[in-house]
Amino acid sequence: MKIFVPTSAHPSKNSTLNKIVRNIVKNLKTFDSVYCIWFLYQPERLKTSKDSDEMIVDIHDYENAVQVLQDAKPDCVITNNNKHATIDFAFSLAAKFLNIPLIYCKIVDFTDLENPKKLTQIKDNFKRNVRKFVLKDPSTNQLHGSFIMFKNKFLFETKKKVEQNTIGNIKSQLGSQIFHFIGNNPENRFSDLADLNLVNNKMWFDVFKKCGIRDDKMVVTGNPYWDEYFQIIRQSDRSKKPIQRKPIKILILTTPLVEHGHWTEKQRDKIISNFMKILSDEQEFSFSFKIHPTSENLDTYRNYIKKMNVESEIYQNELFWDIIGNFDVVLSYGFSMIHTEIALLGCRMILFRFKQDDFREMPLVDSAINSGFIQECNKFDELPLLIKKLSERKIEFNQNYNDEVEKYFYKFDGNSGMRAAEAIHKFLKKS
Repeated sequence: MKIFVPTSAHPSKNSTLNKIVRNIVKNLKTFDSVYCIWFLYQPERLKTSKDSDEMIVDIHDYENAVQVLQDAKPDCVITNNNKHATIDFAFSLAAKFLNIPLIYCKIVDFTDLENPKKLTQIKDNFKRNVRKFVLKDPSTNQLHGSFIMFKNKFLFETKKKVEQNTIGNIKSQLGSQIFHFIGNNPENRFSDLADLNLVNNKMWFDVFKKCGIRDDKMVVTGNPYWDEYFQIIRQSDRSKKPIQRKPIKILILTTPLVEHGHWTEKQRDKIISNFMKILSDEQEFSFSFKIHPTSENLDTYRNYIKKMNVESEIYQNELFWDIIGNFDVVLSYGFSMIHTEIALLGCRMILFRFKQDDFREMPLVDSAINSGFIQECNKFDELPLLIKKLSERKIEFNQNYNDEVEKYFYKFDGNSGMRAAEAIHKFLKKS
């Protein structure tokens, strides 16, 4: 079985999509041999490779998605259902044009997409995308905008290849960009092109159904991304007692808000500098950083430490789940899926709030806040006392928290990857 997967992160990286696909592939191998073709799209040209189990191809060697799939000849294409994800949508169109089975897997668990965007949200989204367009990629020092144009050209050439009218092509391209800049309502975002949709939970089933996707094209599997965490959580002591040791070990979990166009560098400098000053003034605290594995620049944080003249370790490539056991409290900010992971793990966390943030929109975070082991804060000088009080709390889970685990994560049993593999195997065997 040859599976084709477009990805923006190298297969060796633990991106959400990569982890989902690797879990599914592992379970598919119980039915058949599997060969995975990773289509990598990054601003810089990367080295391609090929071995007995997989190969990596690079976007810079191709003009359009039809050309890629004609060369690869996969048995199916697995990608994300998002018309605004330029490369994913290009391969959706190409797969349908070439009659290659197309499978969508849902990557995130957000559930508020049915709500129309307010004017303030539309303005914020527009500013974020404009800012992102002119930012530089820290790994390549190239403008994000130049690669955005490159990806749009790839989609445009794909649409030409699938025999779309040129004028219609231009209109649809412009329309897609406009909707991308102003909002993310489901009717503008999700496609019904796939032959099979792997759906995270019953709520997403209902969202897709309202978007015109037929029931017989959807299978609720749970999200394979969470399977390995089920084993970790099951083996961990989630009724954690108050922290007794000193110093209290704090992990500052950063989010790439600058790199993704949400913040300016000045905004990030202010919050990181304040965190470091306040925490370093307290002898009862020690702190380290966990920065984004691919989007953030390690030297940026080395410079912070050097400038402040403090002792602090920086983790980047290490998995969060491998290091969190060494820390007592997580301090974070922004809007990230990792906050849901922390809530699921049952770890003490303080989320520093800015006026535009609403952490409670993240799955399970609201229930964790109500359970008391995640706290919100919006004043720097309140952090020390809040950290001390939080470390003294025993972690407990209320009934609403337990209900939401089932709501967001379907059958949280570690078997989502197998259910997805069974659905794919059955579908491909039938087709």
